[in-house]
Amino acid sequence: MNNLLSDLKKILTSAISIGLQFLCLGVIVQLLIGNTSILGWDPVGNIQAAGPSFIGVIAFVVLYLLFTNKKD
Repeated sequence: MNNLLSDLKKILTSAISIGLQFLCLGVIVQLLIGNTSILGWDPVGNIQAAGPSFIGVIAFVVLYLLFTNKKD
């Protein structure tokens, strides 16, 4: 059971890390190319439209960083 939970933790950590990397890459690319969407995806527009709820995303990123930097 411990192995299963350990493997699940590794998979989730990897998936979240990849997702955040794609989000950062999307924001950087959109800032470089201008106000056009990237393959129908508008990361900067989504962040701007989120408004106050973007605080939750920031809190999620902080918790993610604390989770990944935790020593086992």
